[in-house]
Amino acid sequence: MRIRSISRRTTLLLLASLPLTMAASCPTPTPTERPGSDFDGSAHWALALAQPDITSFAGDARPYTVLGSMIYRDGRLSADTGTWSIVAWSPSRQEVLQVNVQHDGSTSTTTRAQASAPSHNGQPIPAGWANSTVIFDAVAPHLASGTNHAVLAVLNTTSYPPAPTETVWGINFNVGPNQLVRVDGTYLGPQ
Repeated sequence: MRIRSISRRTTLLLLASLPLTMAASCPTPTPTERPGSDFDGSAHWALALAQPDITSFAGDARPYTVLGSMIYRDGRLSADTGTWSIVAWSPSRQEVLQVNVQHDGSTSTTTRAQASAPSHNGQPIPAGWANSTVIFDAVAPHLASGTNHAVLAVLNTTSYPPAPTETVWGINFNVGPNQLVRVDGTYLGPQ
């Protein structure tokens, strides 16, 4: 996988806490149509479900990373698989809270100590970031034939060559190269 993140240690900790099994023999999932609006199952849907946990964790906690596993071409979790994880950091507590939101809307949390903000520029994800449905619409015309889901999607501030120190979605699809999309939904290209 070529998606880069904030630091190798942070990436490993975040990925280790995701309920993923990323083996080479992992079968291609069969999506089950998700009922409800286009908002249901999206990254903003997950943030809305995670926000009470973030607020109770610390008043100054803000999201720094959004991680998605098993996200379908419409930018949403299916009705029966996938997870969004919202990673927030509190400067007053010097801790990271990760809220995992399952496809059914259930949540779980983990915390760990971290003295500095988990981003290249020390800033959280900008307010008004484009929802995953917008991001996946932007990348759709550029996907390889046979692509049906993203194995991993990461929104954070990092340093990709076409967008150094910008907040970018890095998306690893089941087929073809990784794709990069700016936080506002502007398609950047393959990685």
